[in-house]
Amino acid sequence: MTGTHTARGVLATVQPTFMLPAVGLALAGGAHAPTVSLPLAAAHAAAVAAALYTAHVVDEYVDAHVRGEHDPVLSATAATAAAVASSLGFAALAALLWAAGTREAVAATLPLWALAVLHAPVLDTHPLSVTVDYPVGVALAFLGGYLVQTGRLAPGVAAVAVLLVVSLSGLKVSIDRLDREFDHAIGKRTFPVLLGDRASTRVGAAVHALAAALVVGFVAASVLPPLALIAGVIALADAALAVAVAPRWSVRAQMALAYPFTAALLAAQCASAGCVAAEIMGLAG
Repeated sequence: MTGTHTARGVLATVQPTFMLPAVGLALAGGAHAPTVSLPLAAAHAAAVAAALYTAHVVDEYVDAHVRGEHDPVLSATAATAAAVASSLGFAALAALLWAAGTREAVAATLPLWALAVLHAPVLDTHPLSVTVDYPVGVALAFLGGYLVQTGRLAPGVAAVAVLLVVSLSGLKVSIDRLDREFDHAIGKRTFPVLLGDRASTRVGAAVHALAAALVVGFVAASVLPPLALIAGVIALADAALAVAVAPRWSVRAQMALAYPFTAALLAAQCASAGCVAAEIMGLAG
C-alpha cells in the first residue's frame, strides 16, 4: 500500500460515528462536576479517543486480515503499528492522569483499553458481549470524565451510566437485526443470529422497557430527579419502535432518540446536582 493509501486508511479507521459519542460523554461527565479542570478533562477525553482508535484498528486487523470479512483499508503492518501507537498514547495519557492524582478516573479508564483489544478477537464472538461492550465503554467514558474532576462517584451519575448501558444495548440489538444475514454468513453470533429476527425484536424491546423501568425506579428512590422521567418516556417509545416499525426505519428512529434520551438524563442530573454546565446555563436548582 502507498503512503497516501495508508494515510487514508488511518483516517478511515477513526470512525466518528463511534468516536464522537464516547468522547462527548467523557466531556459531559466532567461537566457534571462542581468545578472543572480543562487540562484534566482534555487528557481524559484524549485517552478515551486513543482507546477507541485502538479498538478500530484492532478490528481492522482481525476482520480484514485474520477473518477475511472485508477488503483491508490498512495493511497488516500498518494496522499493527497504528494499534501500538494508539496504545502507547493511551498509556501515556493514563500515566499523566495517575500522576495528577486522579486515580479513580484511571481505574474507570483502563478497562477501555481492555475492551478495545478484546472486542474483535473475543467479545465480538458472543451474543451478550458483542451487544454490551460498546455501551459499557461509553458509560465508563462518562464515569471517568466525572471522576477525573471529583475523585468520587455520585449516585445520580452512576445511575445515568447504568441507563446508558441498558438503552444503548437495546439499540445494539436492533442494529444487529440489520446485519443478521451477513453476520450469519461469517459465523458472528449476535442475538438476531442466535434467536432469529422475531425473538431478537422482543429482546430489544424488552431491554428498552427495562431502561424505562429503571428510570422510574431511580426517580422513585430519589437517585434521579423527576425530570429524568422524560428519558423513561423516550425509552418506551424505543420499545414500541423496535416491535412496530420495519427494522431499518426503527433503527434510524432509535438512533435519533438516543440523543434526547441521553440529554434528558444529563440535564436532570446536572440541574439537580448543581454542576458546572448548569451554573453556566443558569439551570442549577
